[in-house]
Amino acid sequence: MRELELLKEAKRFWDAKDFYSAHEVLEDLWRLFPKEDKHSRNCCQGLIRLAIAYNHYLCGRRDSCLRVLRMVKDQLQPCGEFFIYVNLASIREFLEEHINLLERGQDIQSFPELHLSGDF
Repeated sequence: MRELELLKEAKRFWDAKDFYSAHEVLEDLWRLFPKEDKHSRNCCQGLIRLAIAYNHYLCGRRDSCLRVLRMVKDQLQPCGEFFIYVNLASIREFLEEHINLLERGQDIQSFPELHLSGDF
């Protein structure tokens, strides 16, 4: 299944904190969903934006990171606990925490893992 292959590749980049490369792979995943499947494309785009937000943070662009994290929080809301194989519940916890930290001028100490469900 092409979706799973791309997710595993994105996870490898994500785990290495190479969020820019993870976002590139997630864009390839996004392209697999038909334009009519707006829900899946929206949820996938939320993950793409999350990777970009963390890339902004690592590049010292805290304001851009915060702006995108707020957008991602709203975008992932209708996506449920899981989107394809990705555990969004754990990501949402980090989103809240990271938005609060950045609003208070504090640093992000750790990033969410891209938890994939299932036995691979």
